[in-house]
Amino acid sequence: MSEPSERMMESREEVMVSPVRDSSPTVRIAHFLKPSVPFNDPLVYDNPSSYLPSPSIFDAKKGRLTVKFSGWPFPPRKWIQWVDSMHSTYQSLWKKVDIYEAIMGTKFHFLKDEELIFGIAERWCSETNTFLFPWAEATITLEDMMILGGYPVLGDSVHRPLETQELKKIEEKLILGRQETLRTTSRKACIHPWMTIFMNSGREIEHEAFLVAWLSIFVFPRKSFLVRTIVFPIAIHLARGTPIALAPAVLASIYRDLSMLKQTIVDLTRNVVDVSCEEHLQLELRSPFYLLQIWVWERLVVLQPKPKVINHGSPLIGRWHRVKALKIGDVRSVIDSTMDDFVWRPYAIFASKHRLFFASNSMWVPLDHTLDKEILAFIICMRIAELVGLDCIENYLPHRVSMQFGIDQDIPGSVTRINETRETAWNYYIRPIFDRKVYIPSRFFEPDVTTRYVEWWKESVLGHQDPVKNLVQRKRSPRTSKKRSNDANSPPGFPPNHRKSSSFWSSSCFLLEGSESNQIGVFPSPFATGKTDVSVANGADIFAEKENVIEYVGPKCDMKSKELSSFALATDHGTIGQVDLQMNPLVEIESETSMAGLQEAGEKVNGNQGSQQSSLARDRVNLSWIEEDNSYAFDMFVADLENRISKVERVLAELKQ
Repeated sequence: MSEPSERMMESREEVMVSPVRDSSPTVRIAHFLKPSVPFNDPLVYDNPSSYLPSPSIFDAKKGRLTVKFSGWPFPPRKWIQWVDSMHSTYQSLWKKVDIYEAIMGTKFHFLKDEELIFGIAERWCSETNTFLFPWAEATITLEDMMILGGYPVLGDSVHRPLETQELKKIEEKLILGRQETLRTTSRKACIHPWMTIFMNSGREIEHEAFLVAWLSIFVFPRKSFLVRTIVFPIAIHLARGTPIALAPAVLASIYRDLSMLKQTIVDLTRNVVDVSCEEHLQLELRSPFYLLQIWVWERLVVLQPKPKVINHGSPLIGRWHRVKALKIGDVRSVIDSTMDDFVWRPYAIFASKHRLFFASNSMWVPLDHTLDKEILAFIICMRIAELVGLDCIENYLPHRVSMQFGIDQDIPGSVTRINETRETAWNYYIRPIFDRKVYIPSRFFEPDVTTRYVEWWKESVLGHQDPVKNLVQRKRSPRTSKKRSNDANSPPGFPPNHRKSSSFWSSSCFLLEGSESNQIGVFPSPFATGKTDVSVANGADIFAEKENVIEYVGPKCDMKSKELSSFALATDHGTIGQVDLQMNPLVEIESETSMAGLQEAGEKVNGNQGSQQSSLARDRVNLSWIEEDNSYAFDMFVADLENRISKVERVLAELKQ
């Protein structure tokens, strides 16, 4: 277990640069996920074997490898009918336990691109569970499981037993139902006869049987889609309204399969595996690997086909229903050249679905018993953990990919595994949170890396190759990086309508924690104003001139505290037991968009809703701040408009120069 001194985040003044090639060094207050390598420690340049790419470009056919994607099902028509028939009765319960989008997402079908999967798998490092790109690390995270997959991060373990006799009797009925499937012609406990037995049967355990089918086909599948008895307790708990943390279990299975695939690729390209010309090596991947392909599409713009427009309230993953992959000749070289087009926070464009985490302003969120459920879920996504799956335990290291959460990146420190037993690993996942407050960045903020991170990355991962050559030759664009277009209808050099803007204005304000009074305030940046006087109190940097403090009270959460009973917050005086979600969190906001935006937020807090004369830039900020329940199409329109305006400005600047 972690010690009480463990903290998840830290803030300090650093020299920062962009992870792409268009930034000048900037001295500012940066925020980091811990642990990072201390400054007084010598930098040891490790070269784990997994860091090295495959010795040659892998060809699945030449490599004589057949991969069975058991977790990539085609949704049967009968299943879709069952979902529709259960929807009206159980949708409120599904939303209560946070599996509604995961279930509704099973109605979609995703076309497989094996070349893309093999290409991205070559970049996998099984020692860190991250992809190693020429410019930085990235990985599929719990945030992706929650937003893309619709799986809950909070809840009890997937191994929670059935405690009461009532629940055990339900399990016995499910076992009897499974035995019925064995008497069919297939003589196997297959899903199709299971659905025939229970679908619209009116049995008292039909909902549990439905959830068993969902878990067996889409969440924890095995070959031939057999009914799995190991998921019976999970289905029973969910049917009774008990939240189960499916996200860490699903992500653990994806990590496991990625490591298996990467090792197989390495062995085949190095001729470690003895396979004759007539034979094929069989490899079964049982995790929902389609989530990996969609993760790539969401972040690597050059590999992204045109997504579909979805209705407000539809699962985000529906954008990729039956979307055909782009025909890419050499996926590996395209991935290596996509530095300027990597999207660190693709879901920020859909801010209306996650208002608190993808807010317009940066903020410090106090971690007390009034913490909102949504914020707690994203905090869990940002801290190191052990992921307990049905049959595996994988380490989770978000501090290595902090830019995916809008947090700056420093050299990641080493983490000791706590996975002796399944119970020990799970207790580490639900350990108390010891931070007094957590920094949540603005959805418009572009995170950077420290200069020592650049040097470390070159030395430890890329050797003598320089992935950030000419790093400081060109100043970063004020809002967005260039995007490559696959839409013939778009003007040359401009993105098609479905592209998203990935960045906005830089910050001119910083939020710093106070000293003994523990006050939080918004301070003008000395690097923007020319003022450099800084006072230090109790290890925290305090700027001398303090501006107005903006406070924001978050929306009331109606989730009962018992639903998050596995998680606890901690203070210096001990653990606060259950999380009370009936109260509103008090949030202090830090503007990282513009001073005009800060002024507007202050006017709203003081009740001044009067109109202000604004410039074109101010209008653009206000437009992007709209937070009503708009459709995804409107969110994408706003971001696209920002992107196109930025393109015009850059083209004009280049022509003038």
